[in-house]
Amino acid sequence: MLTVFLDVTLPIFLVVATAALFQRWRGLPVAPISQLTLYLFSPALIFSSLVEKHPSGNVSLLVVIAIILTSVCMILTSTVVTKLLRHPRSMQSAFMLATVFPNAGNMGLPVLMLAFGDAGLAIGIVVFVTHASLGWSLGLFLASRSQLNWVEALKQVAKIPTLYALLAGLSIMVLKIDVPSIIAEPTRLLGQAAIPTMLVVLGLQMANGVNFHDWPSITIALVLRLAVAAPIAYGITLLLGIEGVAQQAVIIIGAMPAAVFTTVLATEFHAKPQFVTATVVSSTLVSLVTLTGVITVVQNTLG
Repeated sequence: MLTVFLDVTLPIFLVVATAALFQRWRGLPVAPISQLTLYLFSPALIFSSLVEKHPSGNVSLLVVIAIILTSVCMILTSTVVTKLLRHPRSMQSAFMLATVFPNAGNMGLPVLMLAFGDAGLAIGIVVFVTHASLGWSLGLFLASRSQLNWVEALKQVAKIPTLYALLAGLSIMVLKIDVPSIIAEPTRLLGQAAIPTMLVVLGLQMANGVNFHDWPSITIALVLRLAVAAPIAYGITLLLGIEGVAQQAVIIIGAMPAAVFTTVLATEFHAKPQFVTATVVSSTLVSLVTLTGVITVVQNTLG
């Protein structure tokens, strides 16, 4: 999978490295850039993705259900593990952020495109929209509970525009409303800035210091993210009767490294951002090997 490395992973790391070098030079505060992503770019990305690339058909519905069930299973697994590790509350939130949400966007979409062509990309869009919706709602709740009780955490979720962008996009999708270009085009442009800005936040966090001292927890997080999620996803596809490219796509996304957006949430809500950054970086590096193995096995056995 040298092509995956050259076309997908290497460009990601070049953007992150550029941001890290810039941070060393200029020393920018991370919070304002993180807030731009959280409050402006990400809501636009969710809205435009739902309006322009919304899921359709029975297979897409099953894929959405599979993603939700996989995420629930990963939350339950991560909760048990982090309790056994006796993590403090903020670390529990960081650990779940780093293990539950895969990089289904800027890494998942190109990988599925390279592996399965247009059919893989079509399923990948469904997977991405589902994960993005879960990440900016459920993920935000997990991040905010690091400092707040669950009631206050829910209130915090209600304050974030991503939730309302999700509801608006779903409403437009269900009602099949044509969005005028004066709204659709600016939203699309803002949404396009979300993923690059997430990578910039990751680079800024790296330049400010990445904490690899808690290597036992990082190692366990890597195992859950890269080795446990994919078999869970496979079992759920069998349960739901998902086959073909859709099944393979769900499994491969399950094997993706930790999502970059988790660094934004961890930064905003002080949920051990250095730990989350370390897990995102290390899982992305390790996935160069693990993803190659998973894609090979999936294509050979299920293709």
